[in-house]
Amino acid sequence: MESTGEGERRTVAVLGATGQLGARVVMHLRERGVDVVEVSRGQGTDVCSGEGLDAALEGVSTVVDCLHLATLSRKRAVDFFTTTARNVLAAAQRAGVSRIVCVTILNAREPEVHRWLGYYAGKAAQEQAYRAGPVPVTMVASAQWYELAETLLSQMRIGPLSAVPGMRSRPLAVDEAAAFVVDRALEPGDSATSADAVIAGPEVRDMAELARAIEEHRGGYRKSLRIPVPFSALGNGGLLPRGDVTTAPTRFEDWLRGTS
Repeated sequence: MESTGEGERRTVAVLGATGQLGARVVMHLRERGVDVVEVSRGQGTDVCSGEGLDAALEGVSTVVDCLHLATLSRKRAVDFFTTTARNVLAAAQRAGVSRIVCVTILNAREPEVHRWLGYYAGKAAQEQAYRAGPVPVTMVASAQWYELAETLLSQMRIGPLSAVPGMRSRPLAVDEAAAFVVDRALEPGDSATSADAVIAGPEVRDMAELARAIEEHRGGYRKSLRIPVPFSALGNGGLLPRGDVTTAPTRFEDWLRGTS
């Protein structure tokens, strides 16, 4: 049984609980005996409008924000992540939530990074909104996931080709990112800090090359076209971690074999 350190059972709310990351965070929390409130539209809560949010956070000690929006539009991403962060902060303050853990993208706040990708600009705006709020927040900054390479195959299609930018990253498996998020969410209140917690994979890899390997491994018929981005932060190391970082152990080839 997880507790707050005062003999009370801890309850954690997971925003975006049915998404790729959120579902795994919920699983890891429950495996560790934590009471979980799944917050998503499917459970009757709309974080963007705020509908149902007060009820969802009642009795919650920690909020984990795994919200995601499938968009490449800068305006949509910034509007969504700014609005949801402000709504969560307001509801968390009313509910007496002690801490928010927000999952973000490694280096997304850097202007040289988010200028190239609208979604990253949204995550940068989310970080800014949370840091300006009244509830303590811990940012968990993750490198790109191996699963992103698969997503990129379907985002930019040109006939039989999938155009994938040659982004250099230290990617990791989403399940390892989820376990790391849970570790941060369950830190005792007296040891939790507002500093970023950063996780990345074991090797520097090219996301376009990973996408091609995934397509070939699964016997797909599409061809992956690598789009060089050498003069942007995406291709020249802007997505790589700086300073202290936790390294996830699973290499891409091992992850790929495990997905068969």
